[in-house]
Amino acid sequence: MPRVAIVLVGIVLGACGGESAEHFYTDRIVAMGTWVDIIAAVPDPALHAELARDIDALLHAFERDYYAWTDGELARLNEGLARGDAVRVTPELAELLRVAQRYSEQSDGAFEPAVGTLVELWGFHNEAAAPNAPPDAASIAAWIERDLGIRNLEITPDGTVKRVRGEAALLDLGGIAKGAAADRIIAKLSAAGVENALVNAGGQVRVLGSRDGRPWRIGIRAPRAETILGVIELRSGESVSTSGDYERYYEHAGERMHHILDPRTGYPATHTQAVTVGAADGTLADAASTTLFVAGPQMWRAVAHALGVTMALRVDASGAIEMTEEMRDRLQTDSESTSPIIVVGP
Repeated sequence: MPRVAIVLVGIVLGACGGESAEHFYTDRIVAMGTWVDIIAAVPDPALHAELARDIDALLHAFERDYYAWTDGELARLNEGLARGDAVRVTPELAELLRVAQRYSEQSDGAFEPAVGTLVELWGFHNEAAAPNAPPDAASIAAWIERDLGIRNLEITPDGTVKRVRGEAALLDLGGIAKGAAADRIIAKLSAAGVENALVNAGGQVRVLGSRDGRPWRIGIRAPRAETILGVIELRSGESVSTSGDYERYYEHAGERMHHILDPRTGYPATHTQAVTVGAADGTLADAASTTLFVAGPQMWRAVAHALGVTMALRVDASGAIEMTEEMRDRLQTDSESTSPIIVVGP
């Protein structure tokens, strides 16, 4: 992954007129293979500069330590597990692995972080060299037969990770890391006294407070058109995440081969174009949008219930839309408001 680069985009995103308008700093950071945008009402330039440096360092560390194919903490854990070692990790990584393990169990394996070797088979681990053909069926069948899974790991209270059964798996936290990063940025801003902010980590959005007294408005992009399906107004602390088959894909023999792989079949999930999830934190929203995408038409509602997700929207392979009752209640499809909209979904 490339070194994080921070670009100062602008300063004023306040309301028009009025002495109470806040001044929002907007920063864009290249990290984790995407843009991370931070919009925050910071009281003074010195504090903004300090927070910008701290968030840059946080994302650099996140990119290094939570990406499986760099010389970071997750890579070292994978190497240790492959040798059969018990590896003690930082409390932060241990907790994220516990959460990932719980989501995997609750979703009956639709969420599975132990897919690193499957991702390698498909070539989606190397962003510098896009794949152009799927792996052969025998290789995928062999991967399925190995019965890899995060359930085969034990994470002790002191943060030691060890394999207790099965083969060593290559852990890949790509399905949860951006949401977790958004949570940590929001926590850092809040600890610094920032009350109103938005973080958008490549489609994983988490907010604090409001924007000049009005809720943050998030537009859900249509997966096959340059339009939005609707707008959600987020409450303070809430998060929304979109996963789509248009984020990273290639065409092969007339079929779309995308990066959202079903760990139960070894192939991209073809029954869904996009899923948007709203949740109380970014970690859950990020993981759940991918998980419900994989779960598909028969299972997505049950899996959402198991994960504690009540706000979700799914676009199926034909473009038809279905959603939970809470999403239906909160989605605005005919809003005439001129308030700014942050669009999720590349």
